[in-house]
Amino acid sequence: MRSERLLRGVDYRTTIARRCRSDDRLFTVYAARRQTGSARLGITVSRRVSNKAVRRNRLKRRVRESFRCHKEPLVGLDLVVIARQEANETDRLQVDQSLFGHWRRVRDKCGK
Repeated sequence: MRSERLLRGVDYRTTIARRCRSDDRLFTVYAARRQTGSARLGITVSRRVSNKAVRRNRLKRRVRESFRCHKEPLVGLDLVVIARQEANETDRLQVDQSLFGHWRRVRDKCGK
């Protein structure tokens, strides 16, 4: 849904500037508290991750699906997910486990 996406560059910069983040070998997730509304997601998958647009788009779809399934506890957060090169080389289960861990960590760390 469009209201659940970060669309403007200033939203990305503000979220990253707040520096509440979670890292692992697949993703870096930045989070920032919002005053109202549902959780919003922004995704960055650079060409450094993969030269193939098909692979980058597949990875973005996986991130969006994980967010859709786990967004209830993330209400009131803006999230920016930055994919690392290893994310393209791992299977779906590891990507899902990694993202679930990130959602839990940013909720506990940044959602208070």
